[in-house]
Amino acid sequence: MPEPALAASVVEEIRRTRRHPRLTQFDYLHVNELVRDLSEAIARLDDDVHDVLDVYCGSRPYDDLLPAGVKITGLDIDNRFGVADVVTQEFLPFPDESFDVVLCTQAFYYLEDPSRAVAEIRRVLRPGGAVVITVPVVWEYDTGTLEHRFTEPSLRRLFDGWLDVRVVESGGWGVSWAAVTGSLFNRVEERLAARRVLRAVFRPAFATLYVCINLAGRALEAVDRRLVRGPLRLPMNLLVSARRPDRGS
Repeated sequence: MPEPALAASVVEEIRRTRRHPRLTQFDYLHVNELVRDLSEAIARLDDDVHDVLDVYCGSRPYDDLLPAGVKITGLDIDNRFGVADVVTQEFLPFPDESFDVVLCTQAFYYLEDPSRAVAEIRRVLRPGGAVVITVPVVWEYDTGTLEHRFTEPSLRRLFDGWLDVRVVESGGWGVSWAAVTGSLFNRVEERLAARRVLRAVFRPAFATLYVCINLAGRALEAVDRRLVRGPLRLPMNLLVSARRPDRGS
């Protein structure tokens, strides 16, 4: 049986944490960098955008980043957030050249065959249409789930033959350290939160801890940018954007 949809208030809070993160969040720096890079990539899109596909849309926190008036189709494998337009296990069950933009945030790495997935994205994009994909580099993984990790060269190779291929790093050593450290303590917080009394006692302490971690991460990020950054990189996420060539290219 499919999981019941989450309450609307819960979905709105999830959207808020993804779109407007607070310093008291364990993943504040991670999410803040991701939103900034998505905003900049979407701002570079052509003005003539009418149809957008959000692949594995989740709670759809980034709808408002897209141009006003566009039609956004949210696809996901389930509808536990209650906001997906298309629910299917099939990857991109749409006619050729259906969309001007394909967006996929923090989900592409789950696809079993990335090359085939890129070919399908190209198929459903109109000539000149754009794709924007984000993937984690430094993050925990589930031992029971197939996941890929990408680097800038491997992403560029996937989009060989596309136009305007751009790979952007979301943060460096400082953001990655803060996200991993914050995630570790968030796991501890979740264990304690299972007990109602402990939840009320420790919540302010963990919020303060996350503020300290995020501020320290921001300081480490400054050190990385000014003194360390070279060919060896450790970004939290990578964002790749590219444009489908016109017919015959």
